[in-house]
Amino acid sequence: MIEASVHFLDFTDNSPTYDRFNVLWQLVDLDKQPMTVSGLSKESVMKSDFRLKEGDLVVFPSLLSGAGEFEGMRFVGQKMKLSAIGDYSFPLLTAGIEFPEFPSLLLQHMDVSSLKEMYEAPFNAVLQQQSSKYNLKDLFSSDDEAYNQFWNEPPVARRRGPSGGDPWSISLSECIWIETLEGKSSRGSFKNTEIDKEEL
Repeated sequence: MIEASVHFLDFTDNSPTYDRFNVLWQLVDLDKQPMTVSGLSKESVMKSDFRLKEGDLVVFPSLLSGAGEFEGMRFVGQKMKLSAIGDYSFPLLTAGIEFPEFPSLLLQHMDVSSLKEMYEAPFNAVLQQQSSKYNLKDLFSSDDEAYNQFWNEPPVARRRGPSGGDPWSISLSECIWIETLEGKSSRGSFKNTEIDKEEL
C-alpha cells in the first residue's frame, strides 16, 4: 500500500475569500504546471515534474485562519472530464477543519481498513508543517481508544453550510508549488522533493 502524497501549494494572486469554502473546488489545466519561486532570485518559474493522483492531499497554508489545523487541506478526488475535447479536472474535496474528515466520495472507493496505512503519516506531515512536535494522536489527547475509533469509524466530511454556487475552478498554472512530500510504500517514510532534487 502506497501512502498518499502531500502537496503544499499557494495562490499567485490574493488568497480566496472564505465564502468559497461551501462550493466544489476543482483543479483545472492539468496539462500545465504550477509555478515555483527561486530562493535566490525570487523569480517565478514553471515547475516541470508536478504530478497528482487520486487520494493525494493538497494543502494551501495561506488558508489557515486559526479555525483548525486542517482548514487548508483538501483530498484529491477522482479525475473528472469537463468537455468533449478531453479537458479534465481534479475535484479538491473537503477534508475537515479541527481534525481530518474523509469525503464520502473517497470512502466509497476505499477499504476503511487501509486508511490508517495510507493517511496516518500524511496527516502527521500536515501537522508538523505547523509545529514540528505535533502529531495526529495529540488531537485525541493521546487516548488510544479514541484514536483507534477515528480510524475504524472515520468521520465523513460535511460542508459548513448550503452550497454557495457554481464550482470554483483553480488553474494549476496559477498556483505556486511550495513542496511535495511523496508517500512511500513503507509507513512513515516520505521523500521531500524540495530536498532530494538530485534524485528526480
